[in-house]
Amino acid sequence: MKNLKRIIAFMLLVSIIFTLSACKFGKSGELDKPDDSSTPVVTEPEEIKITDVLGREVVLSEPAKKVVGTHNPSVSSVIVLGGGGKYIAGLGNKEMCRELYTLVIDGYDDIIQIGKGKQINLETVESAGADLAVFPERFKDLVEEFEKIDVPILVALPNDESFDTVKNTLSIVGKALGEDERASKINAFFDKKVADAKAISAKAKDKQKVLFLGSSSPLSVAPDAMIQTQLIEAAGGINAVSGVDAKGEFADVNIEQIIAWDPDVIWCPAYAKYTIESLLKDPAWGGIKAIKNKAIYEFPSTLEPWDYPTAAVALGVSWATHNLHPDLYSLDELKKDADEFYNLVYGKTFTLEQMGLK
Repeated sequence: MKNLKRIIAFMLLVSIIFTLSACKFGKSGELDKPDDSSTPVVTEPEEIKITDVLGREVVLSEPAKKVVGTHNPSVSSVIVLGGGGKYIAGLGNKEMCRELYTLVIDGYDDIIQIGKGKQINLETVESAGADLAVFPERFKDLVEEFEKIDVPILVALPNDESFDTVKNTLSIVGKALGEDERASKINAFFDKKVADAKAISAKAKDKQKVLFLGSSSPLSVAPDAMIQTQLIEAAGGINAVSGVDAKGEFADVNIEQIIAWDPDVIWCPAYAKYTIESLLKDPAWGGIKAIKNKAIYEFPSTLEPWDYPTAAVALGVSWATHNLHPDLYSLDELKKDADEFYNLVYGKTFTLEQMGLK
């Protein structure tokens, strides 16, 4: 009997040892590791690869947080996508668009000025902690300079100006900032305003010839290859300029050419160095239809230029539609569009007086 009890006890002991061993060891016989399924897994962020307008591949280890630029139309995309100065580390000529930027960028006067145009202080760029520079194609010579200080440069705005290039600039800068969704929303607004303008102007009986003058001289004009042409056409007008081969810049002409074009309407930018009154009083301009009918207007806005290749050109299309077809698209409707745009990009609205519309 005693032997039987010993045998049973021995078998129980063996069973217990076997069970404990199964818990401690896997099928391979190796000691099981503790369950670490709850331990967070740290993964490296994926690189961001962007093809800029020169076809260069710009690689960022993470979305840019501190951006510099001196060319307002291109750096405007950074400000628009950041809803203000969120991503701005340094700027160029800070007098450009001061009226708007002081209202939407906290501490605007304290932002570092890195230079003007192509004259850039690279030491200042480094001191600003910049992790990206955004420039237009015509500043492409700066690429090598920025490579020397290991600051990636994104060439975001091509010389060929169009609505599509404005949207593409927002898209590629949005990717660099991790603001893809916001870029898509702004581009959708842009597309809608252009479509609305075309639908409104399609109701007009006649197409007016519009001459868009440059800022430096009344004898500089916007040729076909500039965004002003698309702006005129979206509003149902015709660019009065013809036979002028220029790309990405206003072209200098003579008064005889302007007289021959005989525009119905003339638009002068709000930032022009001359005045509408000076043209109305100039005998050389007296025989032009637009001058005789006093159909010469300042193209807004005093906040920011609505004729630049920036997101705000969508409002330029809206104003142009109102100017050519006030019976089809009222000032109140224009104000609603402006409110929608500025609410979308900055969470603010501005008065007609602030925008130079009254």
